Amino acid sequence: RVGVELHPLDQAELQRRDESERLYAVNAAAAQYYHRILLHTSQGEGARRYLEGRGVTRKTMAAFQLGFAPDRWHDLETFLGKENHNTKDILEAGLVVKSDKGNIYDRFRGRIIFPIRDVRGRVIGFGGRVLDDSQPKYLNTPTTPLFDKGSILYGIDLANSSIRESGTAIIVEGYMDVIVPHQCGMTNLVACMGTALTEDQVNVLKRITKELIFALDPDDAGMHAVEKGVDVARR
Repeated sequence: RVGVELHPLDQAELQRRDESERLYAVNAAAAQYYHRILLHTSQGEGARRYLEGRGVTRKTMAAFQLGFAPDRWHDLETFLGKENHNTKDILEAGLVVKSDKGNIYDRFRGRIIFPIRDVRGRVIGFGGRVLDDSQPKYLNTPTTPLFDKGSILYGIDLANSSIRESGTAIIVEGYMDVIVPHQCGMTNLVACMGTALTEDQVNVLKRITKELIFALDPDDAGMHAVEKGVDVARR
């Protein structure tokens, strides 16, 4: 009636859908594992103290499903294997790394874990922050069939309805810039995760609001990101 032709999914499309569902499942299992480690084990004690020191409550840790990756090489890999996730999918999701010698090990070790979700609330990747002065300070899931850092906004799943209701999206820089204000009632915040706002990210926001407020770090990099973000948003 509206001129849209519908076609059955072909075999390639069915395979892509099946692959995506497997990757969503393995990411969800990893998020649950990291979250349990943070809240319910002695291994997560240092990370819990760090978050509490930043003012994050247990309720907020649960709302964002924050986690902790033990500083071990194979804990997540072993857990996911026991949950019947195959190595190919775990690699494809970016949760483990394969060395040049063929050895497989956990990507995130000794880090606070921030699950990153799409607008529908599905875990598509992770960010990890060290608790000491190790480098890199932050580590993200690499580009995968589900995860592309330049098209994702951290916190969009929890901010979606608030952005629609308020008519405004506040764009901040990092994970904690979303989490702490959200805990205080400012729930229309999303983070561009340390990068300048991209056209793909703006398109996500344009579907739900017309007003963007930039609240990035007040340093040279932050100001440059604001200028670039404003330019992208005006296109």
